[in-house]
Amino acid sequence: MTTNIEQFNAHAPNSWQQEFIGKVVIKAKNATLTYQDGSEAIDLASGGFGHQQADITQAVKKQVALMPLSNRVMISPTLAEFVKTLDQATPAPLSVSYICNSGEEAFDGSLKLAKGLHRDRFKVVVVRGSDFGSLSFASLFKEINAPTLAHLPLKPVFVEANDEEMLLRAIDDETLAVVYEPVLVGDDITVLSADYLTCMRELCHQSQAIMIAYEVNSGMGRFGVDFASELSGIAPDTLVLGGALNGGCVPVGAYVTRKAINDAVYGDKNPSLHGSTTGGNPASCVAGQKAVEVLQSKKLSARQSTLGQRFSQELMCRDKVEVKHLGSLVLLNFANHKLADSFRQQAVAAGINIARGKENTLTLKAPLTITDREVDTAIATLNQVALNLFENKEIA
Repeated sequence: MTTNIEQFNAHAPNSWQQEFIGKVVIKAKNATLTYQDGSEAIDLASGGFGHQQADITQAVKKQVALMPLSNRVMISPTLAEFVKTLDQATPAPLSVSYICNSGEEAFDGSLKLAKGLHRDRFKVVVVRGSDFGSLSFASLFKEINAPTLAHLPLKPVFVEANDEEMLLRAIDDETLAVVYEPVLVGDDITVLSADYLTCMRELCHQSQAIMIAYEVNSGMGRFGVDFASELSGIAPDTLVLGGALNGGCVPVGAYVTRKAINDAVYGDKNPSLHGSTTGGNPASCVAGQKAVEVLQSKKLSARQSTLGQRFSQELMCRDKVEVKHLGSLVLLNFANHKLADSFRQQAVAAGINIARGKENTLTLKAPLTITDREVDTAIATLNQVALNLFENKEIA
């Protein structure tokens, strides 16, 4: 079946149409996308786990043949195995998981958990620059001046990253939760320091506010460790996961929290009070469990640091473009947005998909399972793009 792009565009907002490249993707493996017209591209824009990892897809196919969906009333062995895997994989003392359909749903669930503990509190301290996705509270925490968000009950107070004085002024006995990403990505890569998170940890302990780390973007090996909270060694009260947790196969999200917090809110109540209609289904649980197992057995986290070093050292535009990396995340900072736009457009035309960051910045975020051959091709192509852009040489 051939997809008619004009029909699609008739139903898509203009902003989407500007981002799309007029291609229809029909197949993917590792980092390579195959389009409807037979052409291919290496995807450095989407991140994620990577497509068609054999251990994951085979396990999911087997589960789909048995029972892909269930409900949360019946006991599911796949759900039990998945939460056991998360208990063992995530930093102590995190142990109890809530499984749902996406990282953003898990984030809303983590706020609901905090609200169950402090029903009379409404203040949420937000580390500025964190990206919690696009659902209602996530948008509210981005400082978007949207009247449609004004009705939401939680009231954010913003603090700057690594500014302990602001934390001291912001966190008090009226604080419901403190929400943050352990690594902030904008036109720079900012790791929240151990001192800053230790201060946050102590203030949350004193006020009994819930410390929520959002690792949908940074978890699952992206920064050279399995979970970004390991960079500081400071465990949150609740860890939110999604994104690459799906193993490139079936959407899944989760939060993992301390048993004492979960027991205080849900311990003596019907668990359906905190339900997700199809969350925790067998197919997604198998995908999530296998994704964690493959992450650890194939040492994908350590490989991300090697990938980032390769892009940083082998891209031949360093005198024209500032290159920064942490793990396999690479930022290219250009002198102005026109250069950034031109570089991105030429890269996409040459078969390398890369994402816009802040105004003058492009982001390279390869799938965790990108192959060495795909990396070789991507670097060679981007170097040709740089030659064409900065020295007016035609792409070979």
